[in-house]
Amino acid sequence: MKYISFIDQLGLDIESLSNIDSNGIIKLQKQLKAKAMLGDANNLGEVAHLIEKLKDDTTRQSYVFIEKHDWLKQLISGNHKAIKQAEIEVDTSLITNEEDLKYFLAPFLKDNLKVFLSDTLNKGKYVLLLKVLDHNYLFSEENNQLVINFLKARLNYAAVYLREKRLNDKEHPVAFITNKVFINCLNQYPDNFNQEIQELNSEVIDIYNSKRRNVDNQQFRFAAKAMVAFSVLETSNFFLAETLKSNANIAREYTYPSRSSRKTGSGFGGWSAFVIIMIVIRIIFWVSKDSKKSNYDYINGSNYSSQPIYNDAFQRKLDSLRTLHSVDDILNVEETVIESTESTETEPNYDRFKLADHTKFIYTLKRKVERKNVDKDGYIKPLDPFSNPYPKTFTVIPHKTEDIDNSLVKITNRTKEDLIVFRLTNGIDQSLYIPKNQSTFAKISDQDSLVFYTGRHFVSTKFSHFIEDTDLSNMLVVNKENDIPNSEISIYPFKDKISKVNSSSSNKILIDTTRVEQIKAKNLNLKPLSINKLYTDYYNRKYRR
Repeated sequence: MKYISFIDQLGLDIESLSNIDSNGIIKLQKQLKAKAMLGDANNLGEVAHLIEKLKDDTTRQSYVFIEKHDWLKQLISGNHKAIKQAEIEVDTSLITNEEDLKYFLAPFLKDNLKVFLSDTLNKGKYVLLLKVLDHNYLFSEENNQLVINFLKARLNYAAVYLREKRLNDKEHPVAFITNKVFINCLNQYPDNFNQEIQELNSEVIDIYNSKRRNVDNQQFRFAAKAMVAFSVLETSNFFLAETLKSNANIAREYTYPSRSSRKTGSGFGGWSAFVIIMIVIRIIFWVSKDSKKSNYDYINGSNYSSQPIYNDAFQRKLDSLRTLHSVDDILNVEETVIESTESTETEPNYDRFKLADHTKFIYTLKRKVERKNVDKDGYIKPLDPFSNPYPKTFTVIPHKTEDIDNSLVKITNRTKEDLIVFRLTNGIDQSLYIPKNQSTFAKISDQDSLVFYTGRHFVSTKFSHFIEDTDLSNMLVVNKENDIPNSEISIYPFKDKISKVNSSSSNKILIDTTRVEQIKAKNLNLKPLSINKLYTDYYNRKYRR
């Protein structure tokens, strides 16, 4: 399905389209009949149907949005070859309802995205691809999954290509894995490609080690470039991230032509990858020798030069070993960037540690909830009522059983599930567990950001979480006047929101079901913010400076 432009078909301008009324629609219909009499178009029936839909405000606003973004118009019109890289940007002020816009775009993108992805990747236009995927918040869940599946297929193809030693013939079909911009395309969908990258990295390491005695070898240099590119992968898997970065440091010197490139790989640089891998293997055997079964497996078990893939249980053992040798005894539970802070007023006798930014943690938690992705290898950890469920990286939200001076906010859990409240502030980010059907009085200030996480059976793992009946709210910004007493927030069971949108090109109705929070606030306002959008901004600030 290709987008049909009223401006191109009927000579309408954007201003007229924005303000068209019933009289304007009638005028367009007459204009269309005149074209039909002249035999001036072959899709008049379809255009007539679309003109009728301009009576709907949402549909009309969606058309205006597209017409003001040439690159998007070209993409959904099947004319992606005309897209100019420098013009790919979005005027968010034109988005009145993001969900409505996504549904409007969905059928057009579904039929044109895959062709765009394939053609752009084949031609090595990685920056163009990245700039389009940077705006994937305009894509429906189905279309985002289409992109993920396409990229996974290409990564799997590359792994097979290397395994079958087809790199001897030509590099071009898999050259994309050596490009950092392409890897940044994967980062638009964090943690979706960990397994594929692990398998591909294993094949790359095999090539690197087999060719290391001749660093001028083209395949050796290809492998080195791929290892360096993989280091920019954004993943919450700490061990994978550290492995990729370590490999990149080893291989980086071989990605540039220099005098040193004529030396053999028999020195430290040539053997270092092999030595490091052997050390890791020794650690594996040491940690797991008392276990009745192996906690790890190899992609190629007979070849010790391959990178191992570790399951979650083994990663936790490595984490505990790493903690034993840490000066500050800090365990990387939720993320990897940790800094010490002052102790809180409610727990003055303990040191506290926090993440530099919890945006990534909240986003990863959101993705777990959406995909029902749980780690049942951990143990179910009974939580004490009104305790801090994440003591390593959050502090507890200050709270009391009663509000004597009317300075606190009463938070009531009516969700029929356990509730964790996240309070994200300019100072120390905090969390608090509230059992079902209970309430407490918590310190909540103006402009705090709150996230409500519900579920059952809290499991303690590298990324602790509920494993059943999970839901996560939007991020909600508090607007509260401090002198107004008796403020309350009541969290009710989440419910399904069924959205129905008329297709822009047929009589079909598009239906989508999403989970939405049910929260009632008294004497304060809660403004919802998109966690997806916040993570996109966080990622851009952190990695694209």
